[in-house]
Amino acid sequence: MAEEILKLKKEIERLKKAVKKQRYGLVWMDVPEAFEDDVENKLPVLKEVPKFAINNKDDKPTHILIEGDNYHALTCLNYTHKGKIDVIYIDPPYNTGSDGFRYKDRRILDKYPDGTEVPKDHPFRHSYWLSFMGKRLELAKDILKESGAIFISIDDNEFAQLKLLCDEIFNPFNFVNIIVWKKTNSPKAQANQLGNQYEFILVYAKNIEKLFLNKFVGEIDEKYKKSFVHNDNNGKGFYQTVAIIAGGTQRSETRKSFEFHGVIEQWLYKKETLEMWWKKNRIYKTKNGQYRFKKYLNETNGRMLSDIWIDDEIKALQGGSKEYIGFTTQKPLSLIKRTLKLSLNKNAIVLDFFAGSGTIGEAVMILNKEDDGRRQFILVTNNDEVINGKKHKIMRDVCYPRIKKVVKLNKSGVKFYKTAFIGKHNILNATDHDKIELAHNAGELLAITENTLDLVKQNKFYQLFEDGNKEKYTAVYFREELDKFDEFTEMIKKLKKQTTIYIFSWGDEEFFDDLADIDQIKVKTIPLPILEIYKQIYNLSTE
Repeated sequence: MAEEILKLKKEIERLKKAVKKQRYGLVWMDVPEAFEDDVENKLPVLKEVPKFAINNKDDKPTHILIEGDNYHALTCLNYTHKGKIDVIYIDPPYNTGSDGFRYKDRRILDKYPDGTEVPKDHPFRHSYWLSFMGKRLELAKDILKESGAIFISIDDNEFAQLKLLCDEIFNPFNFVNIIVWKKTNSPKAQANQLGNQYEFILVYAKNIEKLFLNKFVGEIDEKYKKSFVHNDNNGKGFYQTVAIIAGGTQRSETRKSFEFHGVIEQWLYKKETLEMWWKKNRIYKTKNGQYRFKKYLNETNGRMLSDIWIDDEIKALQGGSKEYIGFTTQKPLSLIKRTLKLSLNKNAIVLDFFAGSGTIGEAVMILNKEDDGRRQFILVTNNDEVINGKKHKIMRDVCYPRIKKVVKLNKSGVKFYKTAFIGKHNILNATDHDKIELAHNAGELLAITENTLDLVKQNKFYQLFEDGNKEKYTAVYFREELDKFDEFTEMIKKLKKQTTIYIFSWGDEEFFDDLADIDQIKVKTIPLPILEIYKQIYNLSTE
């Protein structure tokens, strides 16, 4: 009875929030999503499939493949990578009625999809898609860094709905731009319609005030070079001047003014950036009192990008592409590479949770080879996908073989994980037995959290993982019984390396005197912190 009252109170609070929401926005029937019966009331974890592991040839990053439904994978990543992801690129189903988008309606209604494809004329077509995307984008937002960004490919079928959905999740203030790219040179001729040659990429920041984009990518063309007309004859070469104060249509009520060296203005750049330029004598004052910035040609690694990508560098697709090593892709590698180049961080962690054939993984490794980067990718896809009406074992038969070929060329490493489910109850009703089982099966989650992916020792009481360079370790004592704890402690002392230790505890904070005198260690507990993350996600999905 008490549980029913609690549920009713929660529903009342949800309805109160809904009433208070702004009147302008996206409204749809949020349809609950059903999963397979054996995972509905269990706790998700990640388990390695060792036979698919590819070892590093040197100290390059080890990349991660995850096979399973992306909702469950994102749940796990909310523990392992909360606030850690630099770039998310996704190419979700466009909901065209024939692109394989499926949805399992949790409501017991015979007329509605039970995991089959959603037809274009279905009355809940858009509601299913928005319900599907909304919960996944909510999870994606939480694993982005404050300085991170998400790039979402889309076409006109769900473009309007996606823009409003992203405004709601990421905040309109964090909208960056809409990139338009040319997908084909031969638009289809349809009666009463204009031919469509273009698709879109929506770009949102986690926190736009902390986002820095590399807006200079691609080859420098001659026309752009001619805009560098000034020269101080100081050995730095030709430069052009760039406005740093908002003017004309750039001025708005939403842009914040602040003081910089005695001048209060709507500056176009962050104060830290302006201070850096000021110290390097890159900001100067014109005769009419305007402040501008000197940008030198020899410091420019490409042309200034606009939001229209229709140049020759982006190769339009004609029924798929076979760029680089012969795999057919739905997005050209050239498009993905340019998108990834927008991030200035060559050590970025890049996530694609609609990985499909693995184009993002290939693009990351090509970029790493071109600029000596150390980007790490995480690719998530299931192993049962419909492409052009045919079923494929998409992870094992398409994505993994493709990544395996490219990894050999780049001498990188790969770890392959699969979503698994433990316990007998959902997070709100987890018993002590469920918590113990979670602790016993959390090893890979913890290893991924610390980026120590290689299992080097395991018994019935503890596990030891190391990174590829054997410079960092993760030690996990997952049993409540302390029979082997002294042995565990002695093992850690002998490592004499940076080590994160996870110890089973019924609370969230506990101090172990046996570990107090060991240098270079950090002690954490399991399973409660994992359960707390899962509980937040469960509450989010039932709001």
